[in-house]
Amino acid sequence: MRNGNKWDVVPHAEIQYIESDNKLCKVVTVHREYILSTPLQELEDHLPKDTFIKIHRCYIVSCLFIRAISKTAIFIAGRELPVSRSAQPDIIGRYRR
Repeated sequence: MRNGNKWDVVPHAEIQYIESDNKLCKVVTVHREYILSTPLQELEDHLPKDTFIKIHRCYIVSCLFIRAISKTAIFIAGRELPVSRSAQPDIIGRYRR
């Protein structure tokens, strides 16, 4: 990820979640946050499907950092992120295994 004049290599294991806001995405990692002008769909295409899940049209989360799940929200990195109705079955299915 771009960090001033250089590029930071960010391992997938450090990404907690990604939040989309209009044309920008905020990638929240263990150590810091990055702002990218890459569409959320493009970022999702490059993430491992077994570790990351799209919980809402604006959020992708890492299953490694989820602390709690309710019917309408996921708790991760000290935040409560909304879960869309269409994503609920996939999330419940992953955690019932």
